[in-house]
Amino acid sequence: MKKKKQTNDFDYRYFSGSEETVYRNDESKKLEIIKKHRAKKIKKISFNVLSFVLVFAIVISSLYIGKKGIEKFLVLKQEEKNHGLAMIPDDVKKDLESMTEEERWAYLYEMYPELLDKKLPAGILYDYVLYYAHNPDTIGYLRIDGTRIDTPVVQADNDKYYMKHDFYGKPTSYGAVFATHIADFKPFDRNTLLYGHNMNDGSRFAALLNYKSMDYFRKHPVIQFDTLFEKHDWKIYAVIMTNGSTASNNGYFFDFTFDNCSDLCFEEYIKEIDKRKLYTTGVDLLPTDKLLTLCTCTYEFNDARLIVIARMVRDGESSVVDTDLAEYKSSPVKYPDSYYDNARNNPYKDDPKFYLY
Repeated sequence: MKKKKQTNDFDYRYFSGSEETVYRNDESKKLEIIKKHRAKKIKKISFNVLSFVLVFAIVISSLYIGKKGIEKFLVLKQEEKNHGLAMIPDDVKKDLESMTEEERWAYLYEMYPELLDKKLPAGILYDYVLYYAHNPDTIGYLRIDGTRIDTPVVQADNDKYYMKHDFYGKPTSYGAVFATHIADFKPFDRNTLLYGHNMNDGSRFAALLNYKSMDYFRKHPVIQFDTLFEKHDWKIYAVIMTNGSTASNNGYFFDFTFDNCSDLCFEEYIKEIDKRKLYTTGVDLLPTDKLLTLCTCTYEFNDARLIVIARMVRDGESSVVDTDLAEYKSSPVKYPDSYYDNARNNPYKDDPKFYLY
């Protein structure tokens, strides 16, 4: 029986094609693996970079917060210490009350021999002589009973200096409470302006923000601001919120920073205050009165300032304020243009702008 002839029915062209297909599939898988590896590598690098950035940010934030915390601790502790050193003790004040002027100074020089080397201005009140001895930029003292505002007031030729330096001239973000360089106190100008920062820890002028509440005013209606030579109480007339510059209010600035102006201008200024005050305090204000204006930052709108305006207690007048007369206004409060937006209609949009003259 003949063997059946074997035939090779396998198509090598098919093999070649299959081999090529297998090769291509392997290359695709290889590229896919490489891509996945690269993606993982990029993801890992991105994660490491992001982690580094986050850690770096946390470290920097911690250092900043730590620095601010340390600054707060050091500033307040040092001030507390210096405040104790610069205030004449009550027992010494009691001794001084029964003495003649000559005896008082002899006693003070004996108690505080460091004063012998200081050139003190004639007529200075002994209450503030130690503050002046520490810093001759001292021009007075500001106190609001029941608040943390209890501080000497300074004045420099450059208004910006005490924004970044404390009472003793040390650099600090706390600054100091200061009068503008144009202010005069012998006699007082028509308007005396004092600045202080609104600090998060409640120091400097932070307490002024509480005057947005009429109830707070009722508890603290009087300010004591003494110069080196005279003691004065001031009744709070108005609390307003306004802008701090022209840039934040369409080019207009309600100028509360002036020192003097004409009689007619001052009367118009009082009317403008009346439009802007948050409530009526019941305290009257005459064109002949002297004003004390306290200014600090607030954040209800861009570049906002809170202003507390008080007037000097007149000769022979009681310092007591009848706070029962305080009430909210029936008319709307006038704010700067920057306060109003689409949700707030400005009732004073056509009101003429006030300028000092």
